[in-house]
Amino acid sequence: MFVMLFILLLVILFSYLPSYSSKISRSIGGYFIHLTDEELNLRQQVRDLKAEQGAVSMSDEFAKYMKLQRKIDRLVDQVKKMGSSRSQKITMFSMGVKILINVLHGIVMISVIIYYKNDPLYMLPEEWFYPINRLISFPTGVSGGIGVTCWILVCSSVVYRLKNFINVQPSAQELKVDS
Repeated sequence: MFVMLFILLLVILFSYLPSYSSKISRSIGGYFIHLTDEELNLRQQVRDLKAEQGAVSMSDEFAKYMKLQRKIDRLVDQVKKMGSSRSQKITMFSMGVKILINVLHGIVMISVIIYYKNDPLYMLPEEWFYPINRLISFPTGVSGGIGVTCWILVCSSVVYRLKNFINVQPSAQELKVDS
């Protein structure tokens, strides 16, 4: 019975873990992918030039104002290129985390199936599932026993349906009837 509950918890964990992969990758990625000193320096230069440009009157000193604007534009383009590169790294890291979660899910489920392939998780009377005894007892072959594969499929199906049911629940405002 403990094993059945453990498998249910694993199925629940791995059904919700992919939805949190972006948060996981953001928190872990913050340690590996961060702003470089060069990018921070360029951003500071842009702020300084904008402050200097703010002090210059556009109508009185148009040439100086536009010269500062061109410098700002050039630096902003460099910052955008660096930001784009960092953004690509973050996206690749996020995809890697999603793939890692899916691979880990597969490995854990296959390991559980292999470990419990000979033992039924729970015994029920044979007559209850007469036409499909072999499917339910797979891979154990013990008639009347619930096999680990069947239990994983049942848990996955129930968790999937519950997740959809929770997401589809109408809010209290939708239930109100307009008078």
